Amino acid sequence: MLRQFLPAAALFGAALITACAQTGAIPATTLAVPAEPEAGWRPFSADSPWNTKIPADAKTDPKSDVLVADLGTGGSFYVNMPEWSVLVKYIDSAQAPKLPVRALYEGRYGPGFEPGKRVPLPADTLPADTTSAQSYYVTLVDPARNLAWDTRQLGRTEEGDWFAGFGAVVDLSGTGVAMPWMKAERADLSGGARPSGAPLMAGLLRVDEVKAGRIDHALAFAYPLAQTGKFLPPASMALDAPDKASERPIGLPMGARIQLDPEYDIDNTLLSPGAKAVARALQEYGAILVDVAGATVLYAEGGPEQLARWDGVLAPGDLQSLFTTGFIATHFRVIDTGEPLPGVPRLVK
Repeated sequence: MLRQFLPAAALFGAALITACAQTGAIPATTLAVPAEPEAGWRPFSADSPWNTKIPADAKTDPKSDVLVADLGTGGSFYVNMPEWSVLVKYIDSAQAPKLPVRALYEGRYGPGFEPGKRVPLPADTLPADTTSAQSYYVTLVDPARNLAWDTRQLGRTEEGDWFAGFGAVVDLSGTGVAMPWMKAERADLSGGARPSGAPLMAGLLRVDEVKAGRIDHALAFAYPLAQTGKFLPPASMALDAPDKASERPIGLPMGARIQLDPEYDIDNTLLSPGAKAVARALQEYGAILVDVAGATVLYAEGGPEQLARWDGVLAPGDLQSLFTTGFIATHFRVIDTGEPLPGVPRLVK
């Protein structure tokens, strides 16, 4: 599932040590101390849009039919899992080495990643066999402190210095919604690793909840033809067009919410148990647009520890037999959440 990379992705690839490989023995004091979430742990507050069910009387967007047909151009729903998703590492941040992270793009960083700041970065944050594409999104999560360190294009130079295309500290006990960029002191302070500004843990499918058969939050999704230059909360920024030819004034903007028909009988389908849990979440909470991708996709935990545990719980293609292009157009709707807001002004040549 191809993702739209930033223009300077070639710089990232050149600077990154292949697979961020480590040679020789790594001191134990530099490795992550695992800190798995307790049973029932859920990121963000109860009143977060990510944790709020869609009301039965929610309004449908007037252009819903056109928009869901547009959504279907990305093909059947796929779950990004072994790649193109989010590498999650649960840690005890108090036990992790604190290191500076250089901004790969000058002046581009979020709160907590300012020059001179240090963030918890264990030496084994990136596994030795992780490619730059697979580690495009990395978040280090301390569930005890309810904090996450979100990064995009995280890597290390040959000298061992860390860098990131973007980094931001996220309060997982808050709403998970940053103020719109136009209200921030600096636009990037409302930004996130994703182009929408949404935290990486927001809407992410987690192994434990899918295995338990109950997902109590909205899901995060992406598709190929997202609108540029406009956004809706809970997004805090718009998808940017790198040039005039890439602008797309139609389609779903970042932050748009879709919903599977609550009356559709999920139980009497041939979906796997894990896929049924996902489908029910799409009925109750819906899914929020957070990114652009080469297909219509949901996102699941993609760290090495989680990948081993997904076996027998949920597979990337488990939704595809039912959630086809025609099914999406017929059984989904777009929720009316107000007028989109403008993205950060820029000169597009």
